[in-house]
Amino acid sequence: MNLKANTLHSGSAWVRVNQNLVAKSLQELSYEQILKVSSTDGQNFVFALQSGIEYHCQGWQGIWTDIKVEADSIVRVVDGIKMPVKSAGQFFIDCQKETGMDDIILGNFLEEMHNTLFSDLRIEQKQAEQSSSDMTTWSGLKIQSILNGHPKLLLNKGRITWSEGDLADFAPESQPLIRLMWLAVRKNSALASSMPGVSTDVVLAQSMDEAELKRFNQVLADFEISKSEHVFVPVHPWQWDRFIQVQFAAELSTGVIKALGVFGDAYQPQISIRTLSNVSRPGLWDIKLPVTILNTSSIRGIAAKYIPVGGELSQKMNDICAKDDVLKNVQVLSEKAGVSFQHPIYKQVALAPYRYHEYLGAIWRECAESKAGPGESSVLTGSFFHKDTEGRSLLGAYVASSGLTMSQWLRKYFEVVVVPLYHLQLKYGIGLVSHGQNIVLKLKDHAPVGLIIKDFQGDLRVAKGSVLVEESANLASHLLQLPRNYLIHDLFTGHFVTVLRFISEVLKECDGYSEYEFYGILGEVLRDYLSTTGKNLNVDDSVNLLAEKMPRVLVNKVRFKIGYADSHERPVPMVGDELMNPIVLGLNKGAL
Repeated sequence: MNLKANTLHSGSAWVRVNQNLVAKSLQELSYEQILKVSSTDGQNFVFALQSGIEYHCQGWQGIWTDIKVEADSIVRVVDGIKMPVKSAGQFFIDCQKETGMDDIILGNFLEEMHNTLFSDLRIEQKQAEQSSSDMTTWSGLKIQSILNGHPKLLLNKGRITWSEGDLADFAPESQPLIRLMWLAVRKNSALASSMPGVSTDVVLAQSMDEAELKRFNQVLADFEISKSEHVFVPVHPWQWDRFIQVQFAAELSTGVIKALGVFGDAYQPQISIRTLSNVSRPGLWDIKLPVTILNTSSIRGIAAKYIPVGGELSQKMNDICAKDDVLKNVQVLSEKAGVSFQHPIYKQVALAPYRYHEYLGAIWRECAESKAGPGESSVLTGSFFHKDTEGRSLLGAYVASSGLTMSQWLRKYFEVVVVPLYHLQLKYGIGLVSHGQNIVLKLKDHAPVGLIIKDFQGDLRVAKGSVLVEESANLASHLLQLPRNYLIHDLFTGHFVTVLRFISEVLKECDGYSEYEFYGILGEVLRDYLSTTGKNLNVDDSVNLLAEKMPRVLVNKVRFKIGYADSHERPVPMVGDELMNPIVLGLNKGAL
């Protein structure tokens, strides 16, 4: 029995996380044009549902057209009777016609919702003890342990198939210490690659200290396992217990795979769950491992198709950044090595659900801390819309500590983050899916000084004719080449809609900073870039971030439509009606 349960399940806390989820849902479903909203004064809003039930709330409409709802103001109105909102589940049942979910999908959705709410309870308990000003002294990894997760996806901590014990043992908010099971796989059965100079011994030395390496080598000698004939794969302990021992029983029985035991350093999970940071020896490589759970939009595996190009992509990106003045403050977290072992039975079923092809593998990648100089730190950009329980923004605390004004700090952010990402697309045909977990801001004395980019396994996309594929047949054969205008969504949707939208809203709520001022500064920075460096880069309307209108990309509607059935590919977003570009609105703020 969990003795913490009574504290965790206090009635007021449970109601609060439900209210917060309903508030988030009203905001995102209004943005995705799934719910219709009306207001007579811009402060009081009514969501009238086809079920005849209404939700009334107070809030304000942001520059992106969504409604920012005050969670404790929401009431559910049935036949004219107003009742406080206590159940997010009831809300989703009430708006089932609007979402279009059938009962099968809705049932699965409610299971994922309860998982999310349970984790929300655990995180809220931690957040109550921390202030934003205290957090400015934390490491980026520690900050991740109390973040709320993906801001757009309604159910952002579904973690389907994890139990309460699994959450305690493996979830980032628990800050667990995780040690890894190691397997030896015959080299002729696995797919492996590494950057030049990265040998098996180098990889192992990044994962275990001398004493552990000595013990590891002794086990290899006892099993008569040759390093030249095998690759070595670390496995997340949950993945080992839940899938590998069972699904790979044949390979373990025949010696294609040999289980060596638990070795090496202790790791903590980042907010993405499957990427682990070394806490025994901070600064050494991260390890990214499959954890076959459905969390947010997809099941978290390691795709084999990108393993052969991780090292080359990293080196190419390093070379590009080193030679371009616009990218001088951009650093790359190189993918030093990767390995994948595809199940020999499932591999023969090409269009089987993708999770069956991604059970076993690993990627070793440089960590953000290794890029920090004296007085510098690195923080996920997805951290900057956090606010503490007293309503103080984390970004506001960083600004106060930096000695800059809010406008000065934001201008530096846009110069070191947005301009380089845009430049990569325009000049080199390289798009990074730049959501808040992929893009890392480097700070010096709490002010923005640089950008750190990572995660090229499927989150880097190239335009037809990109320098990456023109110069490398290997990259050309592995990377999907898209029309140039497709990549702009990686920046606009990935960073503007999913990061900057929430930062600007939090700054308005917590710091009284105008959204028009926020996007006006971004517009000025982009306009300066386009009038200088960008003027020679063929910026037509399809890739112009200063275009009058922008697409409205939908992510929750995808889940409502496809449900929870298996697919051989990961789901992709949908597109709704266009919206007025907030950057243009910001630039024109003086005329409004």
